[in-house]
Amino acid sequence: MNARALGAGLLAALTLGSLVSPAPADEPEKSPRVEAARPVSIADVAAGEAAYLVIHRVLLSPRCMNCHPSGDAPLHGDVAVPHSMNVSRKSVEAGLVCTTCHRSKNGAVPHSPPGVTPEWRMPTRDQPMVFQGKSPHDLCEQLKDPARNGGKSLSELAEHMGHDPLVLWAWAPGPGRSVPPIPHAELARAAETWTHAGAPCPK
Repeated sequence: MNARALGAGLLAALTLGSLVSPAPADEPEKSPRVEAARPVSIADVAAGEAAYLVIHRVLLSPRCMNCHPSGDAPLHGDVAVPHSMNVSRKSVEAGLVCTTCHRSKNGAVPHSPPGVTPEWRMPTRDQPMVFQGKSPHDLCEQLKDPARNGGKSLSELAEHMGHDPLVLWAWAPGPGRSVPPIPHAELARAAETWTHAGAPCPK
């Protein structure tokens, strides 16, 4: 082989190698894109804690607490006495469901059975979601824990407090009953502020 032919062969080999050469073995593999969490400022946390205290005032009002008692019997009235018909989770489990008396609207007579949806009920025994007797901190921790709040995310909690018919009922509970100590619109704003801040709990 003459020098001219040898040079042409070497040039072709080098050119082909540059076209098909693999990426360096030590090139790091790209990891999937992970969306960064929204930064929460100290001011956000302070606003969130203040907003939670508004939520706590509502949850400890009779309209909310009566169906979230520490025992198995729902409470009623503004003084939170045990259900006068001796109703409890045991009677419900035996077949006497809440909707036997609690229909889709309030009774017209003062203190008659209230109602708003076909799903009027207490929380279940295995996930009772107790409000009664809970400190602001303990109830806050329970409220944002999906294992103890019915599987809700923070955004679902805000949606629940802002739009669920059972929550809205508290401000239209029928004759003879008080309403929570703050307007519903204020609760909805507090829920948005609290969850937007990551649901901080007071100490």
